[in-house]
Parts: sequence; structure tokens; C-alpha cells
Amino acid sequence: MYTAITLVAAAVLSTALLLLLSKQTDADFNKILKALAIALCAVGFFRFMLCDGFIYVINRGAMGGVFYKNKDVLSTILRWGYCANYSIIPVAVLSKSRLFRNLACYYCLPFSLLSAVYFERFMPYFTQDTGVGIYLPPIFRYIYFALELVIAISVVVMLCVREKHYLRVTDSREVVRFLVSLPFVAFATMPAYVPQSLIGYSKLRVTSFGGAHFAWMGLLVVIIFVLYKLFRFRSYEDRYNLCLFLTFALFFHYNSLYLMGFSLPRLPIQLCNLAAFFYIIAIPFKMRKFFEFCFIVNITGTLIAILSPDFATTGLGFWNLHYVYEHSLVLIIPVLAMGLRIFPHVTRKSLKYAAIGYVSYFVFCIIGGGILNALSDYTGQEVNYFFMFDLDKAKSFVGVIERAEVFGVTIGAYTFYPILMVVVFFAFAALCLAFYRFTLYCYKVEKDHLELRNAGLDIIEKRLGRTLKFQREFKD
Repeated sequence: MYTAITLVAAAVLSTALLLLLSKQTDADFNKILKALAIALCAVGFFRFMLCDGFIYVINRGAMGGVFYKNKDVLSTILRWGYCANYSIIPVAVLSKSRLFRNLACYYCLPFSLLSAVYFERFMPYFTQDTGVGIYLPPIFRYIYFALELVIAISVVVMLCVREKHYLRVTDSREVVRFLVSLPFVAFATMPAYVPQSLIGYSKLRVTSFGGAHFAWMGLLVVIIFVLYKLFRFRSYEDRYNLCLFLTFALFFHYNSLYLMGFSLPRLPIQLCNLAAFFYIIAIPFKMRKFFEFCFIVNITGTLIAILSPDFATTGLGFWNLHYVYEHSLVLIIPVLAMGLRIFPHVTRKSLKYAAIGYVSYFVFCIIGGGILNALSDYTGQEVNYFFMFDLDKAKSFVGVIERAEVFGVTIGAYTFYPILMVVVFFAFAALCLAFYRFTLYCYKVEKDHLELRNAGLDIIEKRLGRTLKFQREFKD
């Protein structure tokens, strides 16, 4: 029944809006599409916080003292494909990129329709009270998910019909770009639970500076280098769309952790968690000063997390994959946004914006973490915001911090260590400054490489007696 209701509602909404807006200008029509795309993201953002029993399919093992053997391949695949909606549809609507519109029409729309067809397959996970998250009565949950599907289907249908958009199969270049992009899009938007849900736990053991850790760091370098090489001479729109797509992917990837439940330590307070929210403000709205803070401070933080990872024991477990995905995107996005010249190069003035943001964040962590830890007897949970409330963990990184234990201050049932906080503040500030200096060095290397490359092209052109088609200058 709900499948029919969803499909009919999507058809009615799409047809009604197309008819009502048929005489409106493209600008007015695009405003409606943008509003629908934003509504889809807002509805999806809240849906990630709702109760979801799919956690038991993911684990296929002990969860809450109960052993589960469930495996739902179809739901896993549908969830995987549908998650691309949140990253592709906004970019397809906000830009005129044929690639993203092709992806919206021929990748997102089929998965949205399949999700509607298999509506009843989805819903048992969202209506059972054994999951974690915000619980809504079943009837409201059905209506909520149906509304999301109606919006997801309607916005793509309206885009295709009004713009008369279709994949130009006679244009080999467009077809190749679409087919090559599909695996990248599927990988970038894959929920962290997909491998574990499809494969289960593996015998792979992940440890700091082990084989898997080095492979991850090596893959990060390769991904950044390849994307930079592929896009450095492309149009500003192509470069911006890439960063925008990855920004949405990070934002909704981070929110997928709510599937595992809510807790005070899991609130998005750590720098790498906040990056999902910082980037979704800085990049779509092109806020240069705010981005410069993100670039210097967030990259410094995520580099620390990548070089000293907090891995769980199981290689394909949800938390490991979430950790890898989140920190990879937190690093890749600002590096590409700066390297591809979405924003101007950082300067000494950028340090001022970074310092203002960093001090504000540090004070927020002290106040928030201090209050929550002082009340830990009542909440039952202690927090370690910005890693300055857990002395034992700090000592495992830097042994000299042991001296901070002598100067503890007890408030309620919790003991704070002011020296630890001072050390964290100045040590991280020094690392930010070191990263800024390293960034200036990278600018020089890039400039020297471009000059060397152009000199090489001059020699080749002189010998061949003709002009080559290679681009010589960046497009800003």
C-alpha cells in the first residue's frame, strides 16, 4: 500500500509543480528545485537520528547480549545506493553540471524508485523499538519515510523533465565520464556499515603503524594526488562541484554514526567531528575566512588522528570504517579546496582567523567538557573533548604530562588537570603554525613545478614546430 501511495504522491507532486511553474522563468523554477533539495537534506539529516534496528544486521553477532545471525543483502544495497541522493542531488540542482545531473537521473532516481518499491522491506527496521535513536510511533515513521522518498523522486523527475535532460549516448566522452564516475561516487557515499553488513567481521587486525594503517595513509596520498592531477586545469565549476560533492558526502557520512546510538562522548565536539558541520558552512557558502580557520586547524587535527589512530580491534567493524572514512574526507576536502584554488592561498592574515576560531573552540571545550564531567555522577558519562580531560590517555601519548597529576583540581566527583589543558592548547597551536609553514612550502613547490612543466612544453613545441594542446595556466 505504501509503495503505491509513495509513487502516486511523487507523480502528483512532480506533475503539479511542473504545470504550475511551466510559465515561470528558469530562475524561479530553480529556486523551487533548490528548496526541495534542501528539504531532502533536512529530512534525511533528521532521519539518521531516528530509531533504526538495522544495527543488528550490521553486527551479525553479539549486540546487547543477544546473538544475531541476520543478513539482509537487499536492504544493504538499497541503503548504499540511496545514500548517494544526499550528495548528488544538491550538487545537480545547485550547478548545471551534466555529470551530476546524469548521476541524479540514472543512479539516484533508480535507487529512490527501488526504495519505494521495497518500502515494506525498509520499514521493519525503523519501526521496531529495539534499535537506538529517537523513536517515533510506526504510523509517523511510515509517513516520514514516504515524504522523504516523494521529495527524492520528485526533484529529479522535475529536473529531467524541465531541462529535457538525458544522457547523450552518442557523446562518448560524456558516457565515459559517467561510467568512470560511478565507482568513485559509490565508494565516496558508501555507509560505513556496508562491508560489515555484506561480509561480516574479518580476521584482519588493525593496529597503529601496522600494514592496514600504512595502506590507508598511502591510499590517502594517492587519492589526493590523482584528484588534484585530474582537476587542476579543469573549469572552476568542475573543481568546485567535486569539493561540494565530497562535503555533502562527509556531512551525511558523519551522521550515519547515530545508527549506533546517542551519548555525550559521541556528540560532534571533537575537531574532526565538527569538520562535517564546518565544511558544510564554509564551502557551499564560500566563506573564505571561516574556511581558512578550517584549513589550518581542522587539517592539523585530522593529521594527528591519522598518524595516531584510535582503531578498534576488528578490521571491517563499523567504528574502524567510520574512523577511516571520516578522517579521510576531513583531510581530502580542504586540501583539494585549497589545492584546486576554490579559495585563495592562505596568508599570514589567515593565522588571525585560525587563532580566533581555535581559541573560541578551545574555550567552548573547556566550558562544555568541564560542566559535563563535573556532572558525570548524574549523567553516568565522562567526556574527553579535545583530549584534555583524560590524563591516562594523554600520558600514553606524551609521558612528560605525568607531572600534571600533581596539580589536579577536583570539582564534584571529577578531577581536572589545568597543566594538561595548557599543554594541549600551546602544543596544538604550535602544530598549527608548523602546518601553516609547510603549506607555504607546498605553494612554492607547486609554482616551481608549473614553471618547470611549461619550460618543458616550450622545448617540445620548439622541436615539433607546433603548439601543443596542454594547458599552461590554472583557471581561476
